This record gives sequence, structure tokens and C-alpha cells, in this order.
Amino acid sequence: MRFLPNILTVLRIILTPFFVFCLLQEEWQAWAIVIFVVASLTDWYDGYLARKYRFNSDWGTFLDPLADKILILSAFFSFVYLGLIKLWMVMIIVGRDFVVTGLRSYALSVGKPMSTNVVAKLKTATQMAMIAIILTFLALQSVHTQTAHFREQIVKTVVTFESFHVIYTGMLVVTILTAFSGVYYLYQNRNVLRHLGALIAFKD
Repeated sequence: MRFLPNILTVLRIILTPFFVFCLLQEEWQAWAIVIFVVASLTDWYDGYLARKYRFNSDWGTFLDPLADKILILSAFFSFVYLGLIKLWMVMIIVGRDFVVTGLRSYALSVGKPMSTNVVAKLKTATQMAMIAIILTFLALQSVHTQTAHFREQIVKTVVTFESFHVIYTGMLVVTILTAFSGVYYLYQNRNVLRHLGALIAFKD
């Protein structure tokens, strides 16, 4: 039972390549949505178990946000490949995650594990919500129905997405929030940065 949160986290990582495969196949995109929902539920449930039963560990503290990053970045790069979002936005998100993950790994190696702050959790929730919105857009695009009225409503919804640049605007907000969360994270853990800076200066 104590290891269940970590097992769920590993499951989220395992599900990611299946999610990407289904997402890139138009006829399988409905399954991509199902897999994403399951992965999101594992994220919520492992956090719930960890909080309720205090199943906290340095490994879990490191692995859980890493699993989120693997799932989220895989989705975003797939969306870039499908022409739905801009590459520069994803590269900013990757840069932030690369720096934060590197710092988190260093902090863990010196016995100073860093917990996820509220801004970072908000960032992750916003990214997951944006992925859900884009998946909804893809689902609406690929729906085939014999009901003319329903089909007309779907077309109107898709046009609304495109006319009001919902995806671009949403991704812009996500990108800005992600960059801000990275700056805030570095500021909040500036003592770890000082420790790393002192180590680098000593080696030089």
C-alpha cells in the first residue's frame, strides 16, 4: 500500500507512449483521450494517497513531477507535430522544466529535496487543462455523425475555436505561467542555487 502512489506514477509514465501513438493516429484519437483521462486520474489519486496516508518519500517527490512533465511534454510535442501549437512555446516550457528538473536532481543528491510549490501546481493544472481543451478540439474535428443538427453544432464549435484563436491564446497563457513558475521556483530555492554556485566556484 505504501508504494502504491509510486506505482501509479510509474503507470503514468508507461501510459505516455501509448497516448502519443493514439494521438498521432486520427482514427485512434478517441483512445488518446481515454488514456489521458486515465493518466490524469492516476496523477490525482497518487497525490491523494500520499497526502492522506503521508506516503511521502524523496523518490516520490522527484518522480511524480517528472512523470507529469513526460506526459505533458509528449502531448505538447505531438500537438506541434499536428500543427496545432507553436514550437517556440513548447521550447520555453522545455527550458523551464530542464532547469527545474536539473536543480531538483542536484538538491536531492545533496539531501535537500525540494517540494512542489503552489505556483508550480497551478502551472501543471493549467497545462493539463490546455491539453484537455486541445484533445476536445481534435475530438470535435474527428466526430462523424448522421445527425445533421448535431453535426452543424460541432462545426460551429470548431469554427469558434479557430476564429477566436482559443488554442493559441490558451497556450500563450500556459507558456507565460510556466515561465513565471520557473522564475518563482528558482527564487524560492535560491539557497540551493547558492550551494550549487559555491560548489562550482570551489571546483574552478
